[in-house]
Amino acid sequence: MMKNKLVNYRNMSVRLVHTPTGESLTFGDVITDHRGESTVVKNMRPPHKSSSVGFVNNFYASVYNCKYVEIDE
Repeated sequence: MMKNKLVNYRNMSVRLVHTPTGESLTFGDVITDHRGESTVVKNMRPPHKSSSVGFVNNFYASVYNCKYVEIDE
């Protein structure tokens, strides 16, 4: 099975991380927003510029207490 490759504005591969736990997240994972409502990761859009935090399910990644981190391949 091919993994979806996420790339940021610097053309670097990134992964979505739940900030408090450090757990990597991917499509289909259940996440909880800042209001305590759970949802499934359906859409991920890494930062498109240095001042962006990126998006998860069309909301800022920080709404779900997440961030995109660059990874070495």
